[in-house]
Amino acid sequence: MSASTGREMRFLSSLLFAYCLCLSFVSSQVTLLPNDTVSVCEGEIQAITCNVTGSVLIWDDGNNSTSFSSGNTIPAELGPFHLVLLSHNNGTVVSVATVNVSTSINESTLECRNTGFKNSSIRQQISFNVKHSVPMTYFKVDAVSSDTLLISWAGADCIQSYDVFTNGTNVNTTSGMSLLYNTGGAIGSIDVLVNSVDYYGSAVGNLSIQYQFNKYDFEVEAIISDNMSLVIIIKDNYINQQPAPLSCELTVANLTQSSVDCLSKRLFVFTNVTEGVVYNYTVTITNVVESAVKNGSIVLEQTCPSQTRYFCSTLLASDFQESCITSTTSQSTSPSQTNTNESGGSNCVIPWIVGLITGTVVVSLLI
Repeated sequence: MSASTGREMRFLSSLLFAYCLCLSFVSSQVTLLPNDTVSVCEGEIQAITCNVTGSVLIWDDGNNSTSFSSGNTIPAELGPFHLVLLSHNNGTVVSVATVNVSTSINESTLECRNTGFKNSSIRQQISFNVKHSVPMTYFKVDAVSSDTLLISWAGADCIQSYDVFTNGTNVNTTSGMSLLYNTGGAIGSIDVLVNSVDYYGSAVGNLSIQYQFNKYDFEVEAIISDNMSLVIIIKDNYINQQPAPLSCELTVANLTQSSVDCLSKRLFVFTNVTEGVVYNYTVTITNVVESAVKNGSIVLEQTCPSQTRYFCSTLLASDFQESCITSTTSQSTSPSQTNTNESGGSNCVIPWIVGLITGTVVVSLLI
């Protein structure tokens, strides 16, 4: 073989090698999921899958590397990463790297490529931003029906699950941010507590609420004012009523406007009051638990002697007795007018007003 022929053969071999190398680069592909920069939670297990079209798969953490192929299938460790080969057939190599996330991998990088030649290979990388657990900062309980509470929370990060307790009993563990809890028909005070559990399985914070799952609690006061008006006042027995009212209706018999909505307004003045007429009133407040009803009666009676008026409240007690107390505009009153105890008489005093709250006399001093 001549020297020129030898040079030609070497040149052709070089071209063939370069062609095969370029062909391998064109046909090869590396897929890494996830990739780029990812935020991960301290304590969680993170899995990264690499798929290489070719015969070799290389993992590299920046300091060391390890490979998988049809001839090398043994699991390996690369720093905190555990590496396993999933498959190596049909010209494809698939491997998974798993890591128990800790601060040691914060801002670190893991690379997967298709050859041992780092600078000339096809590759993809993943970088890690490690976050710490943050317990929930917002917690709320709402009644959605007569036997169901909606327990919801927010503000947490890197929390694996939530343990929900009612009255000291763990009723559920969930990874969600809300829970529908069936009370089983029970009403009354319900203690609700939610624990935030991190990826290490430790409770890192909790919030609690005592929820009053009752029908609406209120009282009603009815009085006749000194300008001859009927005043009805609805008073809540608690500042924060739970569950919230859905509707409120006030009805007063023998008035032109007998029914009014009292959901947003709680004081009503009726000026069209007539002497000698009994005014029966009823207040009905409804929430998701049930309706609460309070009622009573009040009457503006006839005029007492010497320009004196008296007001009677008919009690709802079994004896149906009457209590009559008089307001007068005169400056002086004879003893017979101010203190009459005979049967059918009235007790005239200055200047008290009597009302009725669900069968109970309520006395208010007008100043």
